[in-house]
Amino acid sequence: MPISAVAKPNFIFILTDDMTPDDLRFMPRTQEYFAVNGVRFTNTFVSYAACCPSRATFLTGRYTTNHGVRSNVRPSGGFDAFYNSGLESATIATKLQESGYSTAYFGKYFNEYGTSTLVDPESYIPPGWNYWYTFVNTKYFNYKLNENGITKSYGDSAEEYGTDVIAMHARNFLEAALLGDSPFFMMIAPYAAHASIESTESPRQPIPATRHKNLFNGMNAPRFASFNQEDVSKKNFNVRNNSLLLPEDIEWIDNNFRARIRSLQSVDEMVGKLIDQLQNSSKERETYLIFTSDNGYWFGEHRFKVGKADLYDQSHHVPFAMAGPNVQRGLVRNDLVVNTDFFPTILELASVSLSGSSYDGRSFRSLIETSTRETTFSRNSFLIETGVDQKAGIRFKSYAYFESAFQGVPLKELYDTQLDPDLVYNIAEKLTGESSASLQSALAELLTCKGDTCRALENKFSDLLVKLTD
Repeated sequence: MPISAVAKPNFIFILTDDMTPDDLRFMPRTQEYFAVNGVRFTNTFVSYAACCPSRATFLTGRYTTNHGVRSNVRPSGGFDAFYNSGLESATIATKLQESGYSTAYFGKYFNEYGTSTLVDPESYIPPGWNYWYTFVNTKYFNYKLNENGITKSYGDSAEEYGTDVIAMHARNFLEAALLGDSPFFMMIAPYAAHASIESTESPRQPIPATRHKNLFNGMNAPRFASFNQEDVSKKNFNVRNNSLLLPEDIEWIDNNFRARIRSLQSVDEMVGKLIDQLQNSSKERETYLIFTSDNGYWFGEHRFKVGKADLYDQSHHVPFAMAGPNVQRGLVRNDLVVNTDFFPTILELASVSLSGSSYDGRSFRSLIETSTRETTFSRNSFLIETGVDQKAGIRFKSYAYFESAFQGVPLKELYDTQLDPDLVYNIAEKLTGESSASLQSALAELLTCKGDTCRALENKFSDLLVKLTD
């Protein structure tokens, strides 16, 4: 059935936590389905690599500078910041619900949602959601779920594993939705592969389901070119302040890697069961399945033992694949896609007017519907931010440019992402004076852009790097 005949398609949007593109190779059912049935994107990024800023961007299509959620904790971030912004009434859910969609959210919402004093998290349901099954306290075991305004407590038995319970509720909703008449949008946000406060490790690690705890024994984290980088003299202070990783650090990284990919097995099983439900329904060809993550993660790159809070691609690069009506099958694309783009794309596919909406992204619909390089999608750059030392940068198709400062001393970083995909060699010293000033000015403009201005600037800078270096 061509997409033109699906005026109101359905959407299943799966958003994992702290997952890298490389992690997808350990999710066989997910990987196989999209390899055969969908489009896989190799250059998808989030503009701000932290849970809450990124989730706010997915929900609103706005850069962090325009939605105001700048961290995972109050007062600058977390649930309270999003609530106080008033943007809960301007999310993709409210737009779809107003257009007749049945909407449902499952899993992790915003950090500190469960401790907010602005609402009662055990009963509160944000605007736009018809069905609400979210963690009040986000853990793998011994947690509470707000289930449509009524809180239920879960324990530590194997069948109460958080991802499995979220998957059960999602499957129940999908079963009813596939039999109903209303179009639906469901967002599923499992906790995996995020570290848990339940972990006895230091730093903390994720907790896999009991049935997966002995998988991947002997498997080590990837060793990319930036792993335990020896010379960091041209990196920002946050990196230069990191000591070389010791053998015990590397052992912890490998243990953490195994825990993470073990925790993703339950997510893969969930995806597989959702796919089975779709394939047994006449609505499969009317339903989009979207898979991505809120940010990337470190495995020893640039000496970072843990986390994701910096400007380098390892923090911002995320997996993304999509299948559904009129989506090209088996296609791989390397176009730049950012999490600001999901909001306008989904609404366009749903035939929901974007008029009056304030968003910074652009629809990538043409990328999923054609296999040619010539499309109407024209992103050439995007803004990168982080809360660490208020660093910021611009990621181009072939270059990454960052600005930071320490004790008033500015530092610029420039990387050729084609020749140096792991961002090891800072070549900013090769910048001409004019090019350096142009980049600085371009970043300043992006940091204050809104809506159409962002889209215009991102393309205006497309030729900026042609004559950057000597």
